[in-house]
Amino acid sequence: MRGNYQTNSGVQFRMLSDDQLQELFDGVLHVLEYTGLDVHHDQAREILKEAGAWVDGIRVRIPSYIVRKALDLAPRSFTLFSRDGNPEHNIHIGPGRGHFGPGPTCPNFIDVETLERRPYTKADVPLVAKTVDALPNIDFCESLGTVNDVHHDLGALYEFAGMFPNTSKPIVAWSYDKFDSAGIHEIAVAEAGGQEAFERRPNYVHYCEPLSPLVSTQEALDKLIFAAEHRVPLIFTPCPISGGTAPVSSAGVIIQGAAESWMGLVIAQTLQPGLPFFMGGVFSVMDMSAMILSYGAPEMALNMAGLTELAHFAGLPLWQTGGCTDSKAFDEQAIIEGSLTVYFSALTGGDLCHDVGYTESGMTGSVFQLCAMDEAIGYSRRITRGIEVNEDTLAVDVIHNVGPNGHYLREPHTRKYYKNEFWYPNLCDRRNYEEWEEMGKKTLKDRTVVRVHEILATHQPSPIKPETEKVIEKVLAEAEKRVKSS
Repeated sequence: MRGNYQTNSGVQFRMLSDDQLQELFDGVLHVLEYTGLDVHHDQAREILKEAGAWVDGIRVRIPSYIVRKALDLAPRSFTLFSRDGNPEHNIHIGPGRGHFGPGPTCPNFIDVETLERRPYTKADVPLVAKTVDALPNIDFCESLGTVNDVHHDLGALYEFAGMFPNTSKPIVAWSYDKFDSAGIHEIAVAEAGGQEAFERRPNYVHYCEPLSPLVSTQEALDKLIFAAEHRVPLIFTPCPISGGTAPVSSAGVIIQGAAESWMGLVIAQTLQPGLPFFMGGVFSVMDMSAMILSYGAPEMALNMAGLTELAHFAGLPLWQTGGCTDSKAFDEQAIIEGSLTVYFSALTGGDLCHDVGYTESGMTGSVFQLCAMDEAIGYSRRITRGIEVNEDTLAVDVIHNVGPNGHYLREPHTRKYYKNEFWYPNLCDRRNYEEWEEMGKKTLKDRTVVRVHEILATHQPSPIKPETEKVIEKVLAEAEKRVKSS
C-alpha cells in the first residue's frame, strides 16, 4: 500500500505561474471597473445597474465584487447531452477534459465531390453533421459554413434544422437574432420532451459574440438574455485581433477579451444563477503584411493557451480554437497548422475547441480538413493521456520472465495491454513501401477523401422523433413567413 504518493494522470502543461495569472485576473477586473464597456442594450444596462454596476449613458463599469460573485456562481463542471440518450456522445465539461468540433459562419465550402471551393449551401449542412456524427474524436457539431441559398436572416436557423436530425452529438448553435434563437430552442425542446426535460439534459449550447474593442451590441445581448432566460448553456465569446482591435501583446489581448466575455457572464449569472457559461473566442493576430486575422499563427495557439489558463484560474470553462489553417488548399500547411493548434489545445485542456475544419483564415469550411484533424486529435489525446504507472504496467516480473534475447509477442501482458497502450491510426499509413505501393501509393489526402466519401455513403445517424420533424417544418415555415412580411 502506497502512502503520500503523487500521481500525474496525464501530460502536465503549464505556461503561466499563479502570480502571472493573478496579474491577468486583476487586469481584467481593472478594465471592467475603471474603463468599462459600451453596452448597446437598454435591458442589459438595467440588469447590470440593478446588480450594482455604474451606468453612464451606454458606458457600463462593473465593480470587481460583482464580477467575483458571477464567477463564483458559474459552474466549472457540467454535462452537455446527446439528443438520443447515447452516453458515448455526452460531453462532460471539467478540469483536464478537452473536446473538439467544427465552427460556423464560413461563407465558402470545399465541395465533397469536386473538391473545389464554392459558396456554402443548405445541402451542405447534413453532410457536415453526418461526418461529425461518424468521426470518433469530434465531440460536438457546428455547420462549417453560413447558408447562402436562403434568406440571409434565416441561415443560422436552417443550419440548426439541418444539423439536428443528422447527428446525435451536442450542437453549438448560433443565431442572427432572438427570433431564430427561439426557433432553434423550440426544436431542441421538442426532442428533449419539454423545457424541464431540456434543462435537466441540455442538448445544445448557444453561441453569441460581443465586439472588440469593448462593445456589446443589441443583437448579441438579445441572444444572451434569451439563452439565460431559457437556461440554455451559453458561450459569450469575442474575437479580438492583436494589433487591430486589441493590444498587440498577448497579455493585453487576453485581458481585453476576458473583460468583454465577463460582462456577459455578469448578465447571465444575474438572470440565471448557476447557468453553464463558457468564456473564450478566437484570439489571434492581425498579420501586418497580409492584413488578415491569421488562423494558423503560433501566436493564436499561445494566446489561447494563456486564455485557457486564465479561465481555469477563474473557475470557468473555455471556448478554445484549433484545427484550423490559413492554407487555401488541403495541403502540408493545412496539416501542420491544424495539427499543432489541436495539440496545443489538448495540452492546455481547452474545454470546447472549435473551428476544426476551418481553412483560408476562416473563409472556407472543409470536411476533409475536419476528417484529417480527427486523426490529429486522436494522436494528441494519446499523448496527453500520459503514462500509467502501477505494479502491473511496470512489468518488472514480465521482463524477468522473458529475460535476455526473448520476445514479448506471446506474453499475456502484451495481449492484455496492446490495444489500449497503442494508438492506431485511421488515415496515417504505417505499412512498408511495397505494401503501400501495391495499394496504389495513396497519400494522406487521398485516404482522407476516401474516408469522407465512405462516411457520407454509409453512416446512418440515429433518427429524431417524428414530432420533432413536424416542429422543424413549422419553425421554418413561420420563419419564412416572418421574413417575407418584414
